[in-house]
Amino acid sequence: MVAASAEHVDQWVLILPHKPPTMVKSHIAQDGIDDILLGLFGAVVPHSHRLDHAVRFFGTWSGSDKLMMLAQYAVKLLAPLMQLRAEVQFRAGKREKPLSPTTDGLNKFAGQLGLARRVSGFWGILAILKGLSALERHRPKSRFQLNLQRLQGISMLFYYPLDYLAFFSSPLAPLLPGVSPQTSAKATLWSIRSWGVYVFLQTVQLLGEWKEVAQKELALKKAPEHDANWNVEAAAAGKRKQAVCYQLAANISRLPVILHWSVVGGLYKNEHWSTVLSFISAVAAIRGGWETHRVPPPHGP
Repeated sequence: MVAASAEHVDQWVLILPHKPPTMVKSHIAQDGIDDILLGLFGAVVPHSHRLDHAVRFFGTWSGSDKLMMLAQYAVKLLAPLMQLRAEVQFRAGKREKPLSPTTDGLNKFAGQLGLARRVSGFWGILAILKGLSALERHRPKSRFQLNLQRLQGISMLFYYPLDYLAFFSSPLAPLLPGVSPQTSAKATLWSIRSWGVYVFLQTVQLLGEWKEVAQKELALKKAPEHDANWNVEAAAAGKRKQAVCYQLAANISRLPVILHWSVVGGLYKNEHWSTVLSFISAVAAIRGGWETHRVPPPHGP
């Protein structure tokens, strides 16, 4: 902002050379006040490629969903710790009751985040339809990969209508009062199972990509000459391997939770396992998405 003020001064001097010095000074003073009052917030925030990166990533539906998922399960991890703190303070005589009102607030906030994620994902079926259409027009070379991705798309075509039915017949949004609670529960169960099929197939696909990238890196290491093109290919292979690693971590840590939710009665009694595994999945997913949206900063003079 100092440079901008100096530029304004030069313009006034060049445009108004015939004006009295007092008038020029008044304009300079006015510009300085505007800069202080109106340009303060922009002046104290320097240009940052990291900020550009954050806006670019979290401005997408995928990025915002990952951010909300991270916040949701971080809050759910924090809630029992706050309750434990209240119990310790109660035993030490520093609290009248062994209850933490913050814990209740955190759990409610986590519930709102989960609801927001669910509602914002309603339009995901459009991306599935677009992906299936593009898949048939630009088929992968491998027949196995083609059928794998077809099955993924079909599983999500089952997931979304079942999820709509479960949501709009639940107490959250009872727009379908004719649907019985038993039918709503079955829709929920089968929607989770359909989602589980997608995640499992995605894990299989990622393992195949990992194998391909490993073979590519091995071939590059055996190359007799390392020219500029070799450096570009090696960097691309390393970046892809890192992305696949994060996606694998996100999917593998999520699979036990999906399996737990897709079985009547669940696989385990302590839901903290779901919270911990989901938090790990969120961290891996957001880290992978962050790297995917990374753009090299421009090289200035």
